[in-house]
Parts: sequence; C-alpha cells; structure tokens
Amino acid sequence: MAKKPSALAGIFDDEPEAAPGPEEVAPEPEMQMKRSPASRLPRSAEPTAPTRRSSHPGKKPVLIHIPEDMHRTLRQLSVEEGGEPLTVITERLLRQYLVKRGHTKFAP
Repeated sequence: MAKKPSALAGIFDDEPEAAPGPEEVAPEPEMQMKRSPASRLPRSAEPTAPTRRSSHPGKKPVLIHIPEDMHRTLRQLSVEEGGEPLTVITERLLRQYLVKRGHTKFAP
C-alpha cells in the first residue's frame, strides 16, 4: 500500500519525497546522546579548573547554625581579643571542650 503524500509537500517541494527504507531511518533524537562540544574531547584534553589554594590549609570547612545570641557573644569575644576571627575563636573553644571531654589529642 503506497503512502499518501503530505498535503504540505507540494508547498515546499515540486515532488513529495519517498519514505526512507528501514536501513535509511535515522535514530530518534531522544535516543542520541546529547553531548556538549567540551565533552567530545578526549578526557586528557578536557580543560580543568585551576586548584584554589585554601585559606585554611589542613582544615575542613563546616557550616553550623547557632542561635543569634551565641553569635553575638562570639563577636563580642572577637572584639575583646583584638579582632581575632570568629573561626579562630570558635576553633579554640571547640578544642577546649573536646579536651575537657577527654579527647587529649586536641590539646594545644
């Protein structure tokens, strides 16, 4: 049974195209792997981000949520101690707490 030409085929072409055979069918776009131009490069040729130098080498960043009044107190301590950064004050207080709890490897 012959396939009927599209009603719009005559608008764009003089003759409608023949339907492709089974071996001429292109894979569906969803089936094709979508890759960016950078991902087509071999792994060794891919650009890498420059490694940033840590402002605190050997230390792991940790995000903690503390009550506002505790934060205010830590900031007051910072001012009283000559503007020492909150990270330094917090680390010192945490170290003191751990030593008090028996974790002597954190003793200064």
